[in-house]
Amino acid sequence: MSGIIEQYKAIWGDDPRQLLDGYTYQPVLTRKLDALDPAALNAELFYEIVLWKLNRFPHVDPALLAELREVAKIAPGHHEQARPVLRRLLQTEGIALPMASTILRFLNPQAFQIIDDRVYRVIFPDRHKYPAKPAKLNERYLDKSATIYFEYLDELHKHASDKLPFSEADRILYLLDIKLDNKIGGKPKPRPQ
Repeated sequence: MSGIIEQYKAIWGDDPRQLLDGYTYQPVLTRKLDALDPAALNAELFYEIVLWKLNRFPHVDPALLAELREVAKIAPGHHEQARPVLRRLLQTEGIALPMASTILRFLNPQAFQIIDDRVYRVIFPDRHKYPAKPAKLNERYLDKSATIYFEYLDELHKHASDKLPFSEADRILYLLDIKLDNKIGGKPKPRPQ
């Protein structure tokens, strides 16, 4: 027997493979990738492998995808109509508010923008950060996250103009925060007067 097998015999007995009964990491995707035919590798499978390693692979219900297609029809300023789909996104494993807002933004940049630490800090310099996704989801988190996101969009609309178009506000304000030399997780530097 190999030295390592003997060394940890008290943990796994005579069969190290019995530990695999407790392996629950990304179970659906793990089964799919374990059965992968390398000849079938395409960009989608490549990204799934990367997301598996990052533990960021979202398991998305096909019905949610259909609902997301409808987001493209929401008119600017009517973002509250997306509350049900936003809540469903937030209930999806691997998707917190920044990722949910990113999905919405790419589907309809006229109605939605990405919320992240940098832009949120520029828009709401005196507020604490939006809530982190808890291990165990609850209604309070879902309601609070949706409310904060829609307040954030309302505030972006207030600041939007020809010089700061709403559809580009997330990117412009993200870069502004970098130019202000703010650090992720830090407090914002005083605004110039």
